[in-house]
Amino acid sequence: MTHPPTGVATGIGSLPGEDSRTAAAQVIDLLPELPHIPELPDRGPWAQMAGRALGVLVDLPAEWDGRAWRTTSRDGRDVRRARSLLAEDLDAVEDRWQGYIGPAKLQMCGPLTLAAQLELRGGTAVVADASARADVAVSLAEGLAGHVRELSQRVPGAEWVVQIDEPAATAVTTGVIPRASGWGTISALTQREAGELLTTVVDRLRSLGVPMSVHSCANEPDWPLMTSCFGQTPAAISVDLDAIDLEQATPIMEAWLDEGGSLWLGIDPLADAGTGHDLAIARLETLRSAVGLDAERFAQAIVVTPRCGLTGAPDVVAASYAGVRQLMRRLRG
Repeated sequence: MTHPPTGVATGIGSLPGEDSRTAAAQVIDLLPELPHIPELPDRGPWAQMAGRALGVLVDLPAEWDGRAWRTTSRDGRDVRRARSLLAEDLDAVEDRWQGYIGPAKLQMCGPLTLAAQLELRGGTAVVADASARADVAVSLAEGLAGHVRELSQRVPGAEWVVQIDEPAATAVTTGVIPRASGWGTISALTQREAGELLTTVVDRLRSLGVPMSVHSCANEPDWPLMTSCFGQTPAAISVDLDAIDLEQATPIMEAWLDEGGSLWLGIDPLADAGTGHDLAIARLETLRSAVGLDAERFAQAIVVTPRCGLTGAPDVVAASYAGVRQLMRRLRG
């Protein structure tokens, strides 16, 4: 598999609760065409986006100071806890997904967002230091490569797709990341500077032949950054449908789809449950018309997901997953 799957439904990654085994079973049962590794951030900073990524970094120790993650001279109990929780999730997946064959997805915090959330020992965000942020990108690239290899051993029938989560990318390139002191913001990275960090990770995964997507839940996704980091390699861009400014994004999306890229579109299917998902279908049809694709080609170019930040009881999660699968089936005809 060289291209991320299309024409299916999947989840973004994060789920409510703290039970890894229940989450792993729920995902494989409800999203059988493209299951994803469950993430359970309710367990604390060690299981949240930055902590999870710090657990896979290579030769870049960090610690949690009660407010933020900071670089340190050697790994302590906080990183060990992050690694333990990640291993717990992978153990549950290995157990519950026995015999699975097909595409599967893992998610990891991207280098821009991680560098924005991680601080140097003096309190400065890593993203403000060119050398430090480059070190984070290299360490993350190697750690993520090892993570993919481990998952390939744990679930040998899975063809892994990597979703790079970059919710802070737009903030990084527009210069709105606040300084730790509370005074002012960190200078914006140029598109070239930000692109180099993403490309470091993308190129390492490309060397393993791993299909990729990059996800942003920002209200104004940085389309040029997300589409340029993959070069000519077919990949997916994942955004919430309501976050798309059609007038601004349509030319970029058209070019992206023409070049073989795909779109993963986040929708809240429960908001439209009383209308048989007609409102969600109408939004998707508006997008399809804007990018100029017929119904069959459009269905072959997208993946439907719940919106970012899925919350609620297990039955709400189940209904959301069932809803996006139903939407995808309707689009496929």
